[in-house]
Amino acid sequence: MKIRNLTVALLVASIPFATAANAQEAAAGTDTTATATATAATPSVGATVYDASGAEVGKIKSVNAPNFVIDTGKNTATLALTALGTGPKGPVLGMTKVELDAAAEKAAAAAKAETAAAIVADAPVYASDGTTQLGKVAEVTDTEFVLDAGAVRVKLPKTSVAKGASGLMIGMTAQGFADATKSAEKSASAGAAKPAGK
Repeated sequence: MKIRNLTVALLVASIPFATAANAQEAAAGTDTTATATATAATPSVGATVYDASGAEVGKIKSVNAPNFVIDTGKNTATLALTALGTGPKGPVLGMTKVELDAAAEKAAAAAKAETAAAIVADAPVYASDGTTQLGKVAEVTDTEFVLDAGAVRVKLPKTSVAKGASGLMIGMTAQGFADATKSAEKSASAGAAKPAGK
């Protein structure tokens, strides 16, 4: 059975969802006593978030209650809306930009290490819904692994997966993965059918 290389297709389709999600856990340990009372209204996308001294922390990238995503310009982090307070300038967070960046980077490093440790032979790999199993890890190298999906075996970069609640996940739906493997197979077959030098 040939191993199809889906590195490019899956890198494009994959999302760094683990890093952003875990930033909240790292930030949760930070003292937020400086935060004012929780905002009554949900902050709007694009709003600037400030620290207790009035310095800019970042901008709200998206809101999906009960969380929001903040972009500091260096990192993005998912935090609970309850972490926000109100101040004279707008939404206030009980962390400075430096503290939030440090928490996000610590969370990203922890998530990367946790994911790397989970990529072992026979580990199940799920689609982005976290419940549909696509296959199991068959082989592992320093930077890649082979996913045995039954009818097809594909080589993926370790960066294309993240650790979810049920195990390893890729940022694609089961249908998206099936379509990508079919597309890769057609391309490989077409390439093999071409006479040499054409």
